[in-house]
Amino acid sequence: MPESAVPASLSHADADARLGGALSAVFEGAGASPGYGEVLFIDGDLTLDGDFLTAVGELRGGDAAGEVELVVVTGDLTVNGPIALYDDRPGLYVGGRTEAETLEGGEAEIHIHDGAFTHLVHGYYNHGSLVAGTVETPWVIYSDHHMELSAPGARWVDNYGDDDDADFAVGDGIVEAFVPEVVDAEDHCLDVDAFLDRLRAGLPVLRPAARSAAESAGDVLSRALADRVEHLDLTDRKLRAFPAEVLRMPWLRTLILDGNPIGELPEALGTLTRLEHLSVRFCGLTALPESVGDLAALRVLCVAGNRDPDGVTVEFSLPAAVGRLTALEELDISYLSVTTGDTTTEWDLPEMTRFVLPDTFGGLVALRKLVADVTDVVFPDSAHGLTGVEEVSMTHGRLRTFPEVVTTFPNLRRLDLGDNFFDTVPDSLLRLTRLEELNLGGSLGLVRDPLPDLGRLPALRILGFSGHTSRFSTPEPGHVFLRELFAMELTGLEELRIDRWCRNTKRHKPGPEHFAGIGTFRRLRTVDLSSNELKDLPADFDTLPDLAVVDLRYNRLSQTVRDRITAAHPAARIDFQG
Repeated sequence: MPESAVPASLSHADADARLGGALSAVFEGAGASPGYGEVLFIDGDLTLDGDFLTAVGELRGGDAAGEVELVVVTGDLTVNGPIALYDDRPGLYVGGRTEAETLEGGEAEIHIHDGAFTHLVHGYYNHGSLVAGTVETPWVIYSDHHMELSAPGARWVDNYGDDDDADFAVGDGIVEAFVPEVVDAEDHCLDVDAFLDRLRAGLPVLRPAARSAAESAGDVLSRALADRVEHLDLTDRKLRAFPAEVLRMPWLRTLILDGNPIGELPEALGTLTRLEHLSVRFCGLTALPESVGDLAALRVLCVAGNRDPDGVTVEFSLPAAVGRLTALEELDISYLSVTTGDTTTEWDLPEMTRFVLPDTFGGLVALRKLVADVTDVVFPDSAHGLTGVEEVSMTHGRLRTFPEVVTTFPNLRRLDLGDNFFDTVPDSLLRLTRLEELNLGGSLGLVRDPLPDLGRLPALRILGFSGHTSRFSTPEPGHVFLRELFAMELTGLEELRIDRWCRNTKRHKPGPEHFAGIGTFRRLRTVDLSSNELKDLPADFDTLPDLAVVDLRYNRLSQTVRDRITAAHPAARIDFQG
């Protein structure tokens, strides 16, 4: 065996103490009962020949390596063979650099720093973990295992089917890309043993024409440069870094990088001064560069979904420079809130983290459309009174308080606030005299105050008034709101969605009397009354003169009632399914 530091046999407590608590900080097994027993402790560098486990056994005078529960190397570890730890013991901790033929983990806990592995890194199923810093290796194979590492330049293979960022994924992607000798024909995944044998033999594992998504993206970029394309869409190309070639395209008008875990955008992005549309949805970003404010031609900016991939905290923020985007017309900040784990109120509603817009937001004087679904937005004072805003969507945000700032947008025409948990709908809503479409569906279950008179919205044509659409255990709205609605003079209403008002079967279900008055909405053309368990409709429903589409699915209408409704509206398309 090459010269190395002398190993010592220590208890876990002693080994942990010598490393200042580093072991108990990173290993779950260290704190579990019975925890780690014997630790083979090497204070310094260690070099081993052959298979790691066999060599560890030789270190102990020929005893089985399995009796060692944890191997700790404080310096560098060099193994002239594979490191394959599929059983739960021993675990491995390396304080320095690790080099070996392979790094393979299953049940064991592995924690190393940087390293280099000749053939592959493989995390195989089970309950262990494989945590590393930056490693050099040509292949990383993931099989439903807890893996945390950076491997620039490696090809990633999802051998299980739940990693959207992999270069090759189980199924047709693997079958089409790899030679048959390394593919499990039945499960359409890699046979890792055959794959490794072929790598060791120096034989190709990929078919000649096989290209990963990232490599294909490189081809697209090369053509885009040559052809001076103005619209570049690299959605879901598995890019793990911003493609530098893009900065050589100052003529770009559209850049879409959605679904690529690039992590950050370069400051030089601001040199793309002709850019009109920038979409970086679900890219793992924490911020935009300040230079985004230099994109004077930008009309559309989509940053949705840039949050902690584990769904624990919100990290993304917009810089103050966004306020300089005076040409911006559309902004998508959806999916920037996450559940905190805390709950509030008697209904155990989960708390959502809040997304704070910069104070400069009021500088977006051309903003026409704001999408903030599943985001609890904090608006600055400068946002009040923006005259350009015509559309706002803030659905599924679990908002407890009605966002009254939207009622200060005098030219608002479309407002979607569905699936929230408002305690009141304020009278300030009636300021929106140009509002044509309003959705409050699924947001009325906790409202206790009377609704404002929507008949005072003279332009209102479309109204979403659904009952209970949330998966949480809040109540469906009280039927008093139906009586309030049908007492309003909604003379311009053309479409009404008023489904799902009876989810909880223990409550009194709505009857035709609760919908009486619908006949006064004379311009109705589309009506959704599905999933209300109605046995009949009020007589004035039959008098509506212009109905074209009627959804009556999942009610309890008798054939006699159905025949009556069909006769009353012979030109309408009526769905009685269920």
